[in-house]
Amino acid sequence: MIRIGGGKLRGKKIEVPSYLEVPTKEVVRLAMMNALQGELLNAKVLDLCAGSGALGIESLSRGAKEVTFIEKEEEGVRTILKNLVSCRLSPQKVLKMDAETFCQKVEEQFNLIFFDPPYKERELYSRIYSLIANRSLLVNGGLFILEYEGNFPLSVSIKKEYSHGRTKFAIIRKE
Repeated sequence: MIRIGGGKLRGKKIEVPSYLEVPTKEVVRLAMMNALQGELLNAKVLDLCAGSGALGIESLSRGAKEVTFIEKEEEGVRTILKNLVSCRLSPQKVLKMDAETFCQKVEEQFNLIFFDPPYKERELYSRIYSLIANRSLLVNGGLFILEYEGNFPLSVSIKKEYSHGRTKFAIIRKE
């Protein structure tokens, strides 16, 4: 179990699927949400590689209008749905699909896109970022938030990089 760190659901515990070795730590989620302060209100959010749905649920807790959760593992999808019900959140889109397939097919734009894949899948970072950029999945001024370990995995300029132990995240704004 992990806790929601802020907003109307602050302190609420949510479940984590058993296959997630290391879910995003609370300190990282708190730093991420604090960095996004002012960007979440009424935002349309995409949570790619959603796992437990913590980033999307944290966004809803802090005022996001809607979240689309993308998770390829059946257990993760069940966990996200269970967490949404236990948090008494209005129905959200929860799709069992891999992030790359979703980005190839979706015809929507988002204000914020969270991308937190398994860190060992380094090649996925640039493929997903290219799809997001080439298919204009972010609105103008929208933010792409990327969680990773080690060196920054893309060759683009970032708005800001944050570091919490081995875990890092970067925010990239679409101009």
